[in-house]
Amino acid sequence: MNKTLANILKITVSLGFGLFLVWLVMRKLTEKEISEITASFQNAQYGWIFISVLAGLFPLMSRAYRWQMMLEPLGYKPKFMNSFFAITIGYLVNLAVPRLGEVTRCGVMNRYEKVPFPALLGTVFLERLIDVFFLFLLTFIVIATQYGLLSGFMAEKILTPLLSKFSGLQNNAVFLAIVVIIVVVTGSLIFYFLKAKFQAIYTKLMGMFKGFAEGLITIRNIHNKGAFIFHSVFIWVMYVFMFYICFYAFPETATLPFGAVLAAFVFCTFGIIAIPGGIGAYPVILMLSLELYGTPKTTGFAFGWLAWTSQTLVLLVVGLASLILVPYFNKTKGAEK
Repeated sequence: MNKTLANILKITVSLGFGLFLVWLVMRKLTEKEISEITASFQNAQYGWIFISVLAGLFPLMSRAYRWQMMLEPLGYKPKFMNSFFAITIGYLVNLAVPRLGEVTRCGVMNRYEKVPFPALLGTVFLERLIDVFFLFLLTFIVIATQYGLLSGFMAEKILTPLLSKFSGLQNNAVFLAIVVIIVVVTGSLIFYFLKAKFQAIYTKLMGMFKGFAEGLITIRNIHNKGAFIFHSVFIWVMYVFMFYICFYAFPETATLPFGAVLAAFVFCTFGIIAIPGGIGAYPVILMLSLELYGTPKTTGFAFGWLAWTSQTLVLLVVGLASLILVPYFNKTKGAEK
């Protein structure tokens, strides 16, 4: 019961924060800006959004095929459709309850393909490590190629306002000393009373490292390593591509350089990680990202909602279809046998 309440609280807080970001933007909009946002929706070329939605199917299929390759060295050969159904159902569940999707997808595969649950979790953990690698690789590329623009934005919009709030405290040595003492004492008390929690976290981390080791063994034993690498790269290339296609839906974003697309993609991806599903946060982050490249915030806000909706729609529709079809598919296969 406590775990259920904790999950509900996490979802509520995340959703509330996302909606709060939207409210912060909306409350500052003038009537003229609201009408411009409406006009952006009306004048958008939705054909490009449709192409983006179709493109979103390819990384899902690629993930399904790659998962088959990861399970094969463990002695299991699941059907492609069951792998696809499990992955898309997992994404559907993640839209409602963050991180439960990974467990759900393993449960689906365990039920219909009889693959042991621990083995499935190990491969999913490995997948997440690969995703983190590619996300940080893209982040590094964005920072390396656009450092001047991004550092200027950080200095102007974040660091300068933050430092100005503390400028009056720089000569107050007594105040700073008190703050340091409070922080040290509070940290010590927290550590003392939560030692058991820290021990549990340590145990959990050791379990994760064990899963990581098993994942490395899986990679080593994959038969077609070239195909595995190809699909790992292809998945993220398609993520960027389906995002890039959406830029052609608006005249103001169609001419932006690819660097702007890549930067916005990275920022929005971190937004989805921070706010499960990216609801509320995604459009705001995309708006702020595109403002760096001269795109009007009204267009950026409208574009953000369209891009987020198209990506969420893929997961929602395909996930629901998979949820309906997976028992029928396996019933049919059983009858054939």
